[in-house]
Amino acid sequence: MAARMKHRARMVLDMTPMVDIAFLLVIFFMSTYHARPPATVEVQLPDSRSEFKVPEANVMQINVLNPDHAKKLADSIGPTALLALITHIREASAQPNLTRDMMRGMTNTYLPLASEELLKEIVEAPGKPFSRGRATELAAMECGRKDNFLTRMAKQELPTLTPEQYVARIDSMVLWYCTGREAAQPLSLDQVGNTVVEERIRNPRLMMVLLVDKKCQSGKMLDLTSILQKKDVNMLRFSLVTNLKAEAKAGQPSEEGR
Repeated sequence: MAARMKHRARMVLDMTPMVDIAFLLVIFFMSTYHARPPATVEVQLPDSRSEFKVPEANVMQINVLNPDHAKKLADSIGPTALLALITHIREASAQPNLTRDMMRGMTNTYLPLASEELLKEIVEAPGKPFSRGRATELAAMECGRKDNFLTRMAKQELPTLTPEQYVARIDSMVLWYCTGREAAQPLSLDQVGNTVVEERIRNPRLMMVLLVDKKCQSGKMLDLTSILQKKDVNMLRFSLVTNLKAEAKAGQPSEEGR
C-alpha cells in the first residue's frame, strides 16, 4: 500500500496588529518631525559663496534684527506682555478639562483679552500641556491677528515711556532665539549668557547658529560675540547663516563657520 501523505496544518497569520503598528509609527514620525524651527521673525540674510548646510538638529538659533525691524516690533508688540502671554498659554494648557469659559475667568492673566481664535486653538490643540515653543507659536499668531490686544496695549504704553525706556524697549526686540523646533522669542542682551549656558546643560552637543540681518548694527554683533566668548559662557565657535550667491546655487541657505 502507498504511504498516505500527512496533511500539514494551515498557518493563518493575522496582519492586523502589524498594520496598526505601522500606522502608529507613521503618525509618530509625522507629529514629531520638524526640519526647521518656525520663523517668528524674518531676517534679511547677507550673501556668500559657502555651501555648508545648516544642521537639522542640536541647534540653538539666534536672530539679530536690523534697527528698523526692531523698532516696528517695539511699536506694535510689548516684549514684556508677549513673554507674559507665552507663560499664560503654557499654564492654561496644563489645566485639566480646559474650556474657553475657564480661560475667560483667568483674570490674573492676559487670556481674557485674547481673541476667540487663540482660546479655541488652546482648547482644541493636541499635545497639552504645551512646550514653550508651541506656546510661543500661538502667541506669535495672536500678534499677527488684526486689532489684537498686544498691539493695543503697546500703543497705549508708548506715550508713557521715557526716551531711555523706549530705546531699551527697542533693544529688547533685536535678539530672538529658539532651540530645536521651538518658535523664536525675544531675548535681551543681558540674558544671552545665562540662556546659552542653560541650553548647553540640557544639550551638551548644542551648536550655535546666528541669523544676522545684513542691515543690523555692528555694535550689537560685537556685544553678542563678546558675551559668547566670556569664560563662563565659552561659546567660542558658531555659524553665521547666509544666502548662496547666484554663481553658486541660487536661493539656497548656507552657513559660514566663524
